[in-house]
Amino acid sequence: MPGVKPLTNIRTFLLWLLLFCPVAAWIGWQDYAERYERFFQDTSIAQRMLSQKTVQHEAVLATLSALAHAPMAERLLPSLQPAMPQLLGLGHLRDGAWAGSTSPPADLSGTIERAHRLGRPVTLPVDESRYWLVAPSSWSLLLDARLFIAPADFPPSLAMLTLDVGSGPLGLLARQPAAGSPRWRIDLHKPLGAPSQPFPLHSWRALTSTDWPWAQWVIWAFASCLLAAAGAAWQGARAEARRQQEEVRLAAMTRLSTLGEMAAGIAHELNQPLTAILAQVRAAERLLDDETERPAVRQALLASAGQARRAADIIERMRALVKPSSPAPRAEVDPDALAASLLFLREEELARRGIRLSWHNATPGARPLGDRVALEQILHNLVQNAADALADSAGARSIALRGGAAGAAYEFSVSDNGPGIPEEALPRLFEPFYTTRPQGMGLGLTLCETLAGAIDGRIGARNLAPSGACFTLRLPRAGDAA
Repeated sequence: MPGVKPLTNIRTFLLWLLLFCPVAAWIGWQDYAERYERFFQDTSIAQRMLSQKTVQHEAVLATLSALAHAPMAERLLPSLQPAMPQLLGLGHLRDGAWAGSTSPPADLSGTIERAHRLGRPVTLPVDESRYWLVAPSSWSLLLDARLFIAPADFPPSLAMLTLDVGSGPLGLLARQPAAGSPRWRIDLHKPLGAPSQPFPLHSWRALTSTDWPWAQWVIWAFASCLLAAAGAAWQGARAEARRQQEEVRLAAMTRLSTLGEMAAGIAHELNQPLTAILAQVRAAERLLDDETERPAVRQALLASAGQARRAADIIERMRALVKPSSPAPRAEVDPDALAASLLFLREEELARRGIRLSWHNATPGARPLGDRVALEQILHNLVQNAADALADSAGARSIALRGGAAGAAYEFSVSDNGPGIPEEALPRLFEPFYTTRPQGMGLGLTLCETLAGAIDGRIGARNLAPSGACFTLRLPRAGDAA
């Protein structure tokens, strides 16, 4: 199984960039979209405010044209200027002569003729801010676009506004300096709404670095840094856990490999005392009928006992080799985490062999007491035995791992739908060196029983109906054990 590499500093930095950059770009785009939407709305408000002024001019001309006896321009101007400060003068042709508060516009006759032809008032620019608005009735208004709206009355998000009344752009608003730091400009062109005065309005704003969403970026940079650090820590923890699992697995494999290499020598060593015991017992059996040979019989039996002790010492050395040197104290173990580790390590491999491995927790709140490493070794061994038993089975093959409370204990079970265990083998399954497989060493279940006993557990086996076998591991349950 390949190990999990912890994230290096460079990889953690790249992970942070991968988290930060897309979201930071999205934050910047959202901020820009909000600014542009506000800018568009406020520009539309300014356009409507200016359009209302120009429509007001048309309304005044329409009213004056409808008067049968028009008042004198000099007397009318002061009464209109409080409501229309942009009105600088007015007048009309009376009996072919100009009657107004100021000098008449240039080419008045041609302008009136053009207004007649269009059927509406027309404009006659004077300079970049002033223009005459001439109606077909000859009534004319001299207007100053600079006085339409006070700069302070424009919406606050607007920065630069110009209006072209016919002689070039007129600056209505200038809230930004002409030069400065690098900028990103947003602008909008809209004509005023009066048919007689459709002056083009230009609004723009330069976005500088001070307009960028620094606060949101800093917050997300800090949050994404925490996420990257958490990811690196999680990856490091996983790598450390895998390393420990590999160390445990390699240690177990080393012990079993050592046992495999020593098996022939151990068999030879055991064969010697057992042969000697057999010879001494047979000799004693022959000498029992002769009263004079009782000392020899006693000697033969003592020699047999010594050889039996020697065989026991050999087996004890084997147990010491297999038994973990310093078993961990019992602690609460999360069965779901234990099963998840087992599924992660074995599920894909078993799937390639056509075997389905599943886990079911019957009582999610219950916890067993034990040593996690020992439990992993036991369950791995039981699953491996079940997989070996399914090797020659036809049809769907499955291994079911279950866990749940059983009274004051907690019970794991590993069951398969294979051929089951021969009845004659059931009583001997946990004997050292006993195996039903041609290539088996007969130590796997013995090791499982030893590990289970070290954590106050018991392991058992039974056959299932109509087929299959089930191994159970019974452990003390957290909360019920002393």
